[in-house]
Amino acid sequence: MSKRDILRIHIKTPSRLHFGIIDLSRSLGRSYGSVGLAIEGPGYEIFAEKSEGLEVLGPERDAEQARKIAEKVIQIYNIPHQVKINILESIPMHVGLGSTTQLTLAVATAITKLFGAKASSVELAEKMGRGKNSGVGTYAFMEGGFIVDGGIKEGNFPPLIFRHDFPEEWHFVIVTPEIERGLDEKTEEELFNQITASPDIARRICHSLVMKMLPSIVERDIEGFGKVLTEVQRLVGGAFSSYQGGVFGSRVASDIVNRMLKDGAYGAGQSSWGPTVYGLVEGKAQAEEFKERILEFLKGKNYKASLKVVRSNNRGVKVEIKA
Repeated sequence: MSKRDILRIHIKTPSRLHFGIIDLSRSLGRSYGSVGLAIEGPGYEIFAEKSEGLEVLGPERDAEQARKIAEKVIQIYNIPHQVKINILESIPMHVGLGSTTQLTLAVATAITKLFGAKASSVELAEKMGRGKNSGVGTYAFMEGGFIVDGGIKEGNFPPLIFRHDFPEEWHFVIVTPEIERGLDEKTEEELFNQITASPDIARRICHSLVMKMLPSIVERDIEGFGKVLTEVQRLVGGAFSSYQGGVFGSRVASDIVNRMLKDGAYGAGQSSWGPTVYGLVEGKAQAEEFKERILEFLKGKNYKASLKVVRSNNRGVKVEIKA
C-alpha cells in the first residue's frame, strides 16, 4: 500500500501513571528525569480520515483541543486542511493520567500518516511542545511499559534510559476524586521555572530507583516494588510539598493513599499533580475486592470519586491503517 492510498486511520492510545520527577535540583546539568507507567484505559480512541475540510467531532472540550492540535500540525508540515477527526473515547483532562500528550500525539500521528509526512513520535512531541518536563507520556505512547527518562539537557528532548514490560498480573486500582483538578500546562510550566529541591532528595530517589525499583520489576517482586514505589512517591511529594500544600495535592488524596496502604496495597501514591491516586495489588480478583473496600471507605467519608481497575499497557499506541 502506498502512502497516498491511506484514507483512514484508527488510533487507540494508552494513558499513563506518572510516578514522579527524579531531580529538581539541576545540580548535574540535567533537569528533572521522570518515572512512569503506561496503563490500559482510559485512553484516547480516534478515527481520522481524509475529507473536504478540517472537521473535529467528539466531546466539546476534547474536540476544541484536538482542533488546535490539528491546525498546528497542518501548519508545521504544510498539510491540506482536509481531515475529519472523530474522538470516540477520551482521557479525563488534568487528572494526572496524561491526557494532553496522548491526544496531541494521537492527532498528530493520524494527520501526518494520512498525508505521508515522515515524523517520529519524539519529533512530533518536540514540535508540538511536549516533553518540556517529562518524556514519560511520549514513551508511553510509543512503546508502553515501565519507563524512566534521563531528563533534559540544553533543551533536548529527555532520552529514554530504561524501558521494561510491567508484569501483567500486577494491577492498579485508580481513584479520581471529584475535587479540584491538577495543573494545566501553562500553570505547570510557570511552576517548573521556579521550583527547586535539594540534591540530597535526588540522590535518595536515584538510589532507590536503581537499587530497588528497577530490580524488583525485573525479578517480578511486587512486594519490593510496592514498598519502594511508596517510598519514592513520598520523596517526590516532599520535594513538591511547598508548591502543592503537602506530600499529596489534597487532604482527600492523602486520606485515600493512606487507606489503600492500610487495606493491603503493596504500594500507593499520586499520579503527577493528581487528583488521581493509585494502589498496587496482585491479580484481577484481588484488585476487584480491593476496589470494593476502597469504595466503602469513600462512601463512609462522603468522598465522591470514580474508581477503575487497570493493568499495564506494554505495547504503546495501536494504529490501524485502512485504505
